[in-house]
Amino acid sequence: METRLFENINAPVKLVIWDLDETFWKGTLSEEGMKPVQAHIDMVRTLVGRGIMCSICSKNDFSEAKSVLESLGIWDLFVFPHIQWSPKGQAITSMLKNMGLRDENVLFLDDNHLNLEEAVFFNKKIMVVDGTLDLPALLNLPELAGKEDSQHSRLSQYKVKESKQSEQTDAGLSNTEFLRQSGIRVKIITDIDNNMDRVLEILNRTNQLNYTKVRANSESEISDLKQLLGVSGVHAGLVHVMDRYGDYGVVGFFCVRTKFSGTTVHHMAFSCRTLNMGIEQWIWEYLKKPEIDVVKPVANPIKSFDEVDWITEVSDFEANENQLAENRLCLVGGCDLLQVSFYCGTNRDEFVNKPDENGNLVRYDDVGFFINPRDMQLKHSRPLKNFIGHTLDDLLALDSSLSQSDLILLSMYFSVPSDHLYTFGGQGFGGKYWGTVPPRRFKALMKDPNTAGQFAREMFHRRIPFEDRLQLTRQSFEHAVSLKRKEVPLFILGVASKHGKQAERTIEMRTGFNKMCREFCLGEDTAIFVDIDELLNTEEFVNSDHYTRTGYFKIAEFVNSFN
Repeated sequence: METRLFENINAPVKLVIWDLDETFWKGTLSEEGMKPVQAHIDMVRTLVGRGIMCSICSKNDFSEAKSVLESLGIWDLFVFPHIQWSPKGQAITSMLKNMGLRDENVLFLDDNHLNLEEAVFFNKKIMVVDGTLDLPALLNLPELAGKEDSQHSRLSQYKVKESKQSEQTDAGLSNTEFLRQSGIRVKIITDIDNNMDRVLEILNRTNQLNYTKVRANSESEISDLKQLLGVSGVHAGLVHVMDRYGDYGVVGFFCVRTKFSGTTVHHMAFSCRTLNMGIEQWIWEYLKKPEIDVVKPVANPIKSFDEVDWITEVSDFEANENQLAENRLCLVGGCDLLQVSFYCGTNRDEFVNKPDENGNLVRYDDVGFFINPRDMQLKHSRPLKNFIGHTLDDLLALDSSLSQSDLILLSMYFSVPSDHLYTFGGQGFGGKYWGTVPPRRFKALMKDPNTAGQFAREMFHRRIPFEDRLQLTRQSFEHAVSLKRKEVPLFILGVASKHGKQAERTIEMRTGFNKMCREFCLGEDTAIFVDIDELLNTEEFVNSDHYTRTGYFKIAEFVNSFN
């Protein structure tokens, strides 16, 4: 059986490279002429229909060979053909580099054993087969089963790469110069549930640009993935890419979990069809450059360029402009905004709770962050820096963002229930400035006796009635209104009052906060209350204060609808 002669084919084949003379056709084109082999013509059509690309590496005259293949109606099914009077080994190496493929997934067919040996010398893992054998029998191998692609979508994608490569070579542009003129656009698809097949395909089939290499093949692994996607704080997206040359389709998937203490990368995988375009680095930058334990080998490090400034995020490929990318957003609040912000475009200022250099929590949903006077006494204030955590520069940055942003979103509920409200500084007794010290931060500060002593001398604990705390938060909203442009919408995020035990225990505070926010928004034409209880469904609540990935997306979708 011929298949016994194909035992060296031991990996999925993504590309078949054909020699022409005495392999694809009978005879030698430049001498006695050629005779077509219909079985080989049919084989190319079958391979492309399976999503397996075909190319050519032949020592021939390019225009003459192209003319013959066009007459056979087969030329347009080949990609990156190398038809020159030059050695084949290094030509194949260059071809694979341009296509973004690994030699271990490539099959080379040639009747000349010297050419086969040369190909292996320069491409160590390439699979080779004698071109005089019964080549159509290869179609029976599982390694050449491919995946149904009757619409030739993969062929179209490689034709785009071929066109780009040709134009860049002709124009003599450097890679980054070429990328800047390519008009690359990225759309993040957050509807993972209805695109799970593509997610699994990317995780299980990508290698060169799969930075985590966590697969999801078995039922157990798929179940773990779906469970992860339902965890609060998880943000995931599929990456769809287009440029002025064509549509690359959905080429990547990422899944991260973000908490105040940092971001954990669970999945980061991309198709090689966008290799060297900077897509993977742009996504990493979009995710705020999280630490990632790269599982090698990978074709590119996650950071390959100084800065990727040639990619634009779009919400709609058909739109002439991308409002999400152009509008500037100001977001202030707790960990809930870490999730919402992912879906609000890249041009945003985030004042979102985070750890300081010592790992202690700094809260920005703090009334003092809004209502404290912006005077130079705070420039070198030890209580502000050491006990509260933010700085005068942070306060000034907030004011600048409020005055320049096109949309503002505030999440301030946790400024109300805290029993750790203090005043400090100034000349008079009791202090001039307000600040919240979160319980976790307070506990850490009290571990050091010297710090605890300083805290006791400089900070004044304020046990004030609930209505007074609401009034301070309302003053925070008024500060935002006083600085923003008149037409800019101000969104105020409510708090859940119907879901979870925490909501039951603190129902009076929650309903009181929501009531104050509603009343404030009714009095301001451009202020909009985001009613969490009404906006989200029951299944989109993880608990009283945290939502599922789709819940955070729905909040962002509501906000973005006003853009």
